[in-house]
Amino acid sequence: MKLLAFTALAGLALLGPAARAQTAYPDPQESPAPPEAVPQPGEVVEPAQEPAAPDLEGTIGEIRVVARTIFDPEKPGEDKWVFRMADRLHRTTRPEVIRRQILLEPGDPYSPEAVAESERLLRANRYLYEAEIRPVPAGDGVIDLEVVTRDVWTLRAGVSFNRAGGENSTDFTLQDSNFLGTGKDLTLWRISNVDRTSTLFRYRDPGLFGTRTQLELSAADYSDGGSRRFEIERPFYALDARRAAGFKVYTYDRVDSLYELGEIVQKIAHTREQVEAYVGFSEGFAHGASRRWLIGFNRDLDKFEYPPGGDSTPLPPVNRLFTYPWIGFEYVEDGFVTERQLDQIQRTEDLNLGTQAQARVGWSTAALGAERDHLIASTKVTTGWRPGARQLLLAAFEGGSRWGSRGRENFLVGGHLRYYLRDFGNSVLYLAAEGALSEELDPETQLLLGGDTGLRGYPLRYQAGDRRWLLQLEQRVFSDRELFHVLHLGGAVFYDVGRAWFKEGFFEEQPVLQDVGLGLRLGSSRSSSGAMVHIDVAFPLDRPEGIESLQWLVSTSESF
Repeated sequence: MKLLAFTALAGLALLGPAARAQTAYPDPQESPAPPEAVPQPGEVVEPAQEPAAPDLEGTIGEIRVVARTIFDPEKPGEDKWVFRMADRLHRTTRPEVIRRQILLEPGDPYSPEAVAESERLLRANRYLYEAEIRPVPAGDGVIDLEVVTRDVWTLRAGVSFNRAGGENSTDFTLQDSNFLGTGKDLTLWRISNVDRTSTLFRYRDPGLFGTRTQLELSAADYSDGGSRRFEIERPFYALDARRAAGFKVYTYDRVDSLYELGEIVQKIAHTREQVEAYVGFSEGFAHGASRRWLIGFNRDLDKFEYPPGGDSTPLPPVNRLFTYPWIGFEYVEDGFVTERQLDQIQRTEDLNLGTQAQARVGWSTAALGAERDHLIASTKVTTGWRPGARQLLLAAFEGGSRWGSRGRENFLVGGHLRYYLRDFGNSVLYLAAEGALSEELDPETQLLLGGDTGLRGYPLRYQAGDRRWLLQLEQRVFSDRELFHVLHLGGAVFYDVGRAWFKEGFFEEQPVLQDVGLGLRLGSSRSSSGAMVHIDVAFPLDRPEGIESLQWLVSTSESF
């Protein structure tokens, strides 16, 4: 049934923003997803099983929070002055910040499902290393909850270096993702890469005034423009959440670069203004899933011109303005499981093997200020399976498009499959397959393939087209030792093969590209950055003329 549901919902992608289309630059406003919690070093890694729900009935009594510091002086090797100093300098997360995220309150009926979901919500916080909620019978039908968390070091100040596709980037970061133990995030970030130099200031509050409302404010100055963001939102924060609402404003101006064979072929001065407001309604969690309806309104303006001092040919794209009401639907099936040693080193990974689907349809009309009438639609579907006891398969499919008097515009669909096999010891065989196709893409958008998009042995943005596919095969090895009480190690041997091309082009002009390589992974066990450092060496196979015989890459990522 799940396969049939996934196939039917995936068909909606022909209506629908698609994944993995790339503008010609990374957006410095975007930040990695939060890391998840970490199990103790040295434990044996087997396919994770969901713990049996405690056979308890009663009402919730006291909710006790045990917020542990970064290091435990009672553990061998951690009772050192440098670790004790780190604990003294760090402000442990305040108990009320933890307590507000629990989905149960004193007097509520005990629910093991709500306990498990509360643990997932806590693990999503980048300032927590681990989180566990223990039900404790207190007699007379009362069940207390003991919430045990452990903090990580959240104050970051430093310089980092990245290299991918033959290009270097550097960044300076000053960030506290748990300011004074309140869970609020303050960031000052300066990054210099192949596209631009950017300075960003950002403030995030995930619990505005002690509520479920989230606030984000940011401002960035670019060497070729700048950006501003304001978001206030109360999302569907839990499976049983009944209401949601949000208001978002995002503007930027910058110079977009279009690429061919790793070289810039055109630059476009691009200004974007985006405003969105929405409300959402749900009957909550029922029959194993949440069903949600959303109603909103968007105004999207894109303006283009020649960049200062730029070439006058070819012509820049035509300006676009869309103003449209829209209606959306979301379906979230509860198939959550916990895994370890898949995409993270010694961290608990929350995965949903249930079907998740969302679709949105809007009508942009001249009556509301748009230049022309358009139907605008998008959709996304994800799901997962366990083909065997030591196997896992995850799938995603999404798409988007516009339809107007000139036919289909900016049509883009794509999907990926990720397969994991625990083949021996602390090792995982990983296979990823992805593909995308487009028609009448907006001129500033490209389907790209290169060293920064998975083909590690080639320059960044090396191939461009309206079709793209990529296969990656990795043998991942995980270490269960913690070095110096701050680092976990891993390694990988990999093979990449892929191609991007235009439908009307010739195969010889955009050949299939292959590379092999090996890499080292360094995962932080005590820092909120949580990201893994990748150090890779890749060798292109049958390399075209002008491509170096060896590419080395240094980067950070939230996954292996």
